[in-house]
Amino acid sequence: MLIEFSVENFLSFKDLTTISMVAAKSFKEHIDSHVINTENKLTLLKSAIIYGNNASGKSNLLEAMRFMKVTILSSFRDALIEKGDRKFPLEKFALNTKSDNESSFFEISFIQKGVKYRYGFEVDYDRVIAEWLYHTTSKEVYLFKRDYQKIEVNKSAFKEGIGKEDDVKSNVLFLSLLATLGKDISSNIVEWFNNFKFVEGIHDRGHKRYTIDKLKSDTVFFSWVLHFVKYLEISNLTTTEQDVNEIDLETLIEKEKDEEIINLLTSIQKIQSKQPKRDLLLTYHRKYDENNVLVDTIPFNFDEQESEGTKKLLYLLGPWYDALQNGKVLIIDELDSRLHSHLTLRLVDFFHKFNQGNAQLICAAHDISLLNKDIFRRDQIWFVEKNQFGVSQLISLGDYKTDKVRNKSAFDKNYLDGKYGAIPYFNVDDKLNQLLYGKRKAEEI
Repeated sequence: MLIEFSVENFLSFKDLTTISMVAAKSFKEHIDSHVINTENKLTLLKSAIIYGNNASGKSNLLEAMRFMKVTILSSFRDALIEKGDRKFPLEKFALNTKSDNESSFFEISFIQKGVKYRYGFEVDYDRVIAEWLYHTTSKEVYLFKRDYQKIEVNKSAFKEGIGKEDDVKSNVLFLSLLATLGKDISSNIVEWFNNFKFVEGIHDRGHKRYTIDKLKSDTVFFSWVLHFVKYLEISNLTTTEQDVNEIDLETLIEKEKDEEIINLLTSIQKIQSKQPKRDLLLTYHRKYDENNVLVDTIPFNFDEQESEGTKKLLYLLGPWYDALQNGKVLIIDELDSRLHSHLTLRLVDFFHKFNQGNAQLICAAHDISLLNKDIFRRDQIWFVEKNQFGVSQLISLGDYKTDKVRNKSAFDKNYLDGKYGAIPYFNVDDKLNQLLYGKRKAEEI
């Protein structure tokens, strides 16, 4: 379970920024459905939603989380390579000269298998500047601390690090090296990051393959999806294999007279024959006669004949199911894109009320119908806004004074009225009109 995440000097986040999943003790709304009571005496939130103007930094915050995960997992891989000049694909804050020469900071606190950890690192393009790992039993103690290549290991609490301090390269994380060697605590932490799942809400590429494979291999999941989408009048689902390229090369070869082109098409045909087949998803819809009597079911090519919203929903159900089943942290950018407002609302409601595995959802969205006291607690709602220097700033609705926001406040109306900032707008003025039509025509309108 995620407790909090912090980032500094990455993309549009110049200053230290923290998103917390710790529930505010003074907030009593939705305490039966929206919070997780842990054995560590922490009360955590099941979800968080982030609002803000376009280009305000919502996606950048989620990208910072993804960067931390990828860095740990790729450093885990690179720890196996004896020679390598690997550089971190950093994108520091670009609008301040001081940031160019400073390192980037990432830190995350989480609970894995009942233990609370705090892990972080500072990196520059070509080296690790600092790295640290703490755990909490009765109190927080360090397991190791790193300053460049100097590593201090807690000899009583972190025996797996003893004797390995000099084995790590300057561009490899110490945690990743130890996990590569199969050390218990380090492997346990890397496992948590491996279950930190990211979904890009605009495109389906990343999770489409996962959902289709799961439909083929997991009968329980298949039945769950079929029940989930029955309101779309889909009566059944099947998967079948299809050639990657549907062009009939044999027919083209028979019609062609140019020998060079025939040879080229023959070569392409040989390459195609070695390509793996792709899975084609079919959905079945009921067909009726003129008296509205059911006479048949008709297969639809899912990717070609179903709506964009239906495609997004079905492909999203794979990681959604996985997170709820296995208690994972699910990060979704643009959750509401291509989905009807009511459907997005019901998805979030389902996540809150039928979440037995302590899964967590963090998403960015624009749909203000979700900005509702019946859907989210105040401490679950976050806003991102850029200041005049291009710096993204993050604030929780729970941090506003009670004279601006109460439990019974109309969150969506207050947001549109600009009371929380982070509001998307542009000025409609005469200058826009004149630039569009010319001064004379603008005056005539």
